[in-house]
Amino acid sequence: MAEPNSSHNELLMFDADSPLDTKNQGLPNPDFLHAATLEEFLPPISNWCSIGGIVLLTIFGVTLTLASFLKYKVTIKTSAVIRPNGELRLVQAATEGTIKSIAVQANQAIKKGDIIATMSDDRLETKKKQLLTNIEQATLQLAQLNAQIKALDGQIAAEGKRTHRAIAITEAELNRSQYDAQQKKAIASAQLREAQANLNRTQVELRKTQLALKSAQAQLKSSEVSLKAAKARRDRYQPLAKTGSISVDRFQEAQLAVQQQEQLFILQTASFEEHQEAIKQQQQVVKAAEARLQAAFASLGSDAPNLTISKAKIAEETAAVKVTLAKLNQEREQLIQQRVEIQKTLNREQEELQQVEDDIKATVLRATASGVIQQLKLRNPLQVVHLGDVVAEIAPNDSPLVIKALVSSSHLRKVKKGQMVQVRVSACPYTDYGTLKARVSSISPDSVTSNNTITQTSAVYEVFIQPESLELKLGDRKCTIQSGMEARADIISSSETVLQFLLRKARLLTDL
Repeated sequence: MAEPNSSHNELLMFDADSPLDTKNQGLPNPDFLHAATLEEFLPPISNWCSIGGIVLLTIFGVTLTLASFLKYKVTIKTSAVIRPNGELRLVQAATEGTIKSIAVQANQAIKKGDIIATMSDDRLETKKKQLLTNIEQATLQLAQLNAQIKALDGQIAAEGKRTHRAIAITEAELNRSQYDAQQKKAIASAQLREAQANLNRTQVELRKTQLALKSAQAQLKSSEVSLKAAKARRDRYQPLAKTGSISVDRFQEAQLAVQQQEQLFILQTASFEEHQEAIKQQQQVVKAAEARLQAAFASLGSDAPNLTISKAKIAEETAAVKVTLAKLNQEREQLIQQRVEIQKTLNREQEELQQVEDDIKATVLRATASGVIQQLKLRNPLQVVHLGDVVAEIAPNDSPLVIKALVSSSHLRKVKKGQMVQVRVSACPYTDYGTLKARVSSISPDSVTSNNTITQTSAVYEVFIQPESLELKLGDRKCTIQSGMEARADIISSSETVLQFLLRKARLLTDL
């Protein structure tokens, strides 16, 4: 209370020296003015004013004390949006074309496989019909070729069987001829051996007869010589007998000897002639034996031409069959080659048909996952899309929801993982459902560019906030949060006293 009085005194002293009376300001000499006293300038302070001043000072002190101890939560207010945690499922165009119809809208719940849009497939349907026609023609050609090949196979098999039967018959005849030839050869060999033996025996008999003939001839000559000698002796004795030089008996003996020699000569001549006849007969027998031997020799090779003919028939039949089979096989190979070419064409067209059918299936754009269409990039039918264009983004049902907030770089240092967050969802009014409790789960390591005017900056960081619950409850009222809802996130970065806040605002304390 002393300090206010001194203030008042200083004020009063200052005021006392100054001319207070405006009426006297026009006086030429102000030193002669009357000095005013404190009692004359201000009325005395009442007791109520003193008590009020004391109360105010007490309130100020208490307020200052409370401001230095009481703390409040410092929050970072930022815009947020509720998104599914993880990657969105993209629906991309698998082919180029024009959109024919759109079956869904943004934020619509869909199931996996549901049709999102349909593309025009007139060109593909025309190509499919053409390919089906080509495939049908190729199939008919293959069936015809298979029938021809089957017929040729039957003809080849029949020709082979016929040839085998003909060859078997010819071989049977050949075997029979060979057997007969062997039998005949055996018989001819026996006959040959017999004829050879007969010939040898006849030749032996002939040689014996020839020897006997020579012996008879020698005896004949000897008999002739003896006859001549006897005749010579008789002729020599005859004149002597007539003259009586010798006795008649000796002449008769000589004559008898001539007669005996003549008889012997006749006998020897007959024997010689008989041996000659025997030799002629033996020679005939030898010739007959030689003829039989030649016949036996001839019979040994009589079946060789038949065997040669049979073998020639077999060779001829085999050669003819080979030629026929070669022609048939050549035709078959040509048909098989045609079938291979047609089969290649058929396979290629079937692959093209499969590709066309896949392209036709690709013209129906289907949902890749069950969830909610987060963004639909198709505006209207007849829109042209290219291969790989993203036509829709789907938030899967099985993905947990997360709150994505955008924090400016100036406030990022205050945000830490695990900090509490109070979220106000726009779709769930704060006054009706309260706030949603959550925590900071992660912070993006790099800034992203944002066009959000709320952040008032182009470079922001994404802060992911995990809610404790997906429902807002207040009494009996309940509001379920969904993907795509907008919200305001109050990130509780720290707590400070009111005095620190006032001093920071007054720039008297550095903001740590």
